[in-house]
Amino acid sequence: MSGIDLLALLNGNVRPIIIALIILTICCCLIRPIKPATSQAQQSEVACMNNNGRAKQQSAVSISTCGVLLNFHGGVPVLISDAIDALFTLATRAEVYLITQLDNDSDAQEDAVLAALEAAGVFGTGRCDRRRTIFCTTEDGRCAICRQLAPSTHVDTSSKVTQYLGPHIPKVVLVSAAGASSSGGDRAVSVVPNFAEFVRS
Repeated sequence: MSGIDLLALLNGNVRPIIIALIILTICCCLIRPIKPATSQAQQSEVACMNNNGRAKQQSAVSISTCGVLLNFHGGVPVLISDAIDALFTLATRAEVYLITQLDNDSDAQEDAVLAALEAAGVFGTGRCDRRRTIFCTTEDGRCAICRQLAPSTHVDTSSKVTQYLGPHIPKVVLVSAAGASSSGGDRAVSVVPNFAEFVRS
């Protein structure tokens, strides 16, 4: 039986229903949403998810290097070996910013600090990022830099800096051999005798 004969047999009331179904089917095919392709960036983000389904994120820690990681002797930076070893440990679990207060605005002294850190192996994969090394010439500069960075933790040797940052930074650590008395009684500031102790805590 031909297609024409089949249509002739259909009741006049049935034809509109069949035509409507055909149109509806065509519309569904045309407007069906296309699943977007997963970008490489999205794939990388998924690959970084941990077992709990949350992206792994490192906390940011800023460190005032003077008196914590190094000391200046005659304008020359000398690294504190125990502190550098502790820095390597910290760098595996945090995003580290190194803030160094220079004696004066000197490119030569800045280069000397970078060279000393480089020679000690501070920069590299799994350690610190050279681009996160910052310099200033005053304590006020340290405070301003730290407020701008907004880290989860700041480590410093100045009670003035730590007391100023206490209300603004989640955790402030004062490195002082004098103990808790050097914090000025500020409960927002934790006191440790040395940087290695902070990293172990």
